[in-house]
Amino acid sequence: MARNMAGFGHDFLAFCPYTGGVSELYATHMRDLRENTRRPPAVAGMFYPADAAELARAVEACLARGAGAEGPQPPRAIISPHAGYAYSGWLAGAAWQSTAGADIRHAVVLSPSHRHAFAGIALPSGGAYAMPGFDLAINTAARTALMEAGLAHIEDAAHDREHGAETQFPFLHALHPQADVLPLVLGQVEDAQVAAALDLLDGLLGHPLFVLSSDLSHFLTEGAAIAHDDAASRLIETGAWQSLSGAHACGARGIRGYLASRTGQGARAVRLARATSAEVTHDTSRVVGYGAWALYGPEGDAIRRDDRAALLRVAREALAGRTATGRDPKIDPASFHPRLRSHGAAFVTLTRAGRLRGCIGSLTAHRPLVQDVAQNAICAGHADPRFAAVTAGELAEIHLKIAVLGPPAPMAFASEEDLLAQLRPGEDGLILSDRGRRGTFLPMVWESLPEPAAFWRQLKRKAELAEDHWSDTLEVQRYRAESFAEG
Repeated sequence: MARNMAGFGHDFLAFCPYTGGVSELYATHMRDLRENTRRPPAVAGMFYPADAAELARAVEACLARGAGAEGPQPPRAIISPHAGYAYSGWLAGAAWQSTAGADIRHAVVLSPSHRHAFAGIALPSGGAYAMPGFDLAINTAARTALMEAGLAHIEDAAHDREHGAETQFPFLHALHPQADVLPLVLGQVEDAQVAAALDLLDGLLGHPLFVLSSDLSHFLTEGAAIAHDDAASRLIETGAWQSLSGAHACGARGIRGYLASRTGQGARAVRLARATSAEVTHDTSRVVGYGAWALYGPEGDAIRRDDRAALLRVAREALAGRTATGRDPKIDPASFHPRLRSHGAAFVTLTRAGRLRGCIGSLTAHRPLVQDVAQNAICAGHADPRFAAVTAGELAEIHLKIAVLGPPAPMAFASEEDLLAQLRPGEDGLILSDRGRRGTFLPMVWESLPEPAAFWRQLKRKAELAEDHWSDTLEVQRYRAESFAEG
């Protein structure tokens, strides 16, 4: 094939009129040839069925098992495993099912490099993938933009036998047949370069779906793998991405790059499923861990209606149990859906006859969301120093409201005026820290303090700082909150 292409290029040059540099003309011609090639599948028959009909049935079965993963809005990104479908296909189905119904025209798939060592971000040279039963177009314009920006380069050797991206393509085609794809294979590359590439693509393609292809722990005993995967889940869900390593997840570079980017900043990671290969092989001595997550942007909602109802029910039952017995009830996170076992930070507010009766919460995620809600409901009723403990006679009149906080992101500002200009009334929660003092206002505080200057002054007072306080050591973090209440 290479000899035929080279010979054709020589004939092409011989019979075309000369209009410029020969090397430029030849390079243009060879690029056109590459972009018209269709790359055959590399791992069909190994990681997924090679027969088109059988592949379609396998993907349909995986998606069916992942039913119920849909959120209140489509995610901005997903974390999807890439092992053989027999082992992790249903988890990939859960990750992809969360995108069902979305109008996705472009997908960007980030894969680790399993078989080829190189530096940077590798792009394929072809124009499409010839998958069993369908062709999948490569977004050549986005590829060119990354190359012109110096953020990625063509290196086919990184893609030739790579399964990390290819295993995602049948799911993309099944749910979003109109979409094209740009696969990025990551070699030795800094988080900042990956983040810059994703930010460029997000602007160019108008919020494509980012697919972060990754398995979790590799070749540990099942007990060790579960502990290792628990740690990886905590890092992903709490936004502590800087500590995520290749030992936690083979796709750590893609996950870190996304969470480091402006596009992924403040993302809420909702766990959809977790498993190990032992569920299929029954061999617990040497397993691989898998997980599926949907990552939602800071805007909009990430919590399903039925999950909201479950959290409100847990909060009320926890408060009632403590009020009745004087002991904190036991909450077993494992008895709840994985979505509610995601690490999360929540505030629980109690009101009675429209007046505040208690409010306690967590600023940062440090335990499963369902556990955080239950404990903060108990503390709001029995540990808020501003109020006496809630009594059994009050419970029927108590109204509960929950605010689930997104990961806080640091703000950069040159002056107090610059900070105030960046605030988004009605949307931003703020955490102020300086000189050993700390205070926060939830976004709902804007209802009573709608002016940024007043909001900021009162936050400083809450942090026990003077209203005119300002210093070079002052730090501010911004977050969003998703609020819902009984009734």
